[in-house]
Amino acid sequence: MTINKAMVLMKAVRERVNQLRALRGQVSTREYTYFGSDKKTDTEPQYDVKAVDKKITELELFLFKADAKIKQSNAVTKIEIDADVDSLLSPLE
Repeated sequence: MTINKAMVLMKAVRERVNQLRALRGQVSTREYTYFGSDKKTDTEPQYDVKAVDKKITELELFLFKADAKIKQSNAVTKIEIDADVDSLLSPLE
């Protein structure tokens, strides 16, 4: 996989992680309200919380590994720039 492809995929995975976190926190349950002599509300889970957490963990692990590989690649990749680094960072005279 190229670095560019990994970075694009990482962006999509981050969005998916955020969606799953919202799902876990907001719409992971379904409520039913019954009207009659006494008002009753039943709440049932819509998704298995453990399955959602497991998926989030898998996606975050992918992000960690991809980020580590990109940084490892950057550490060994050399680039050639025609510039005098010392003069670029020197103070104005």
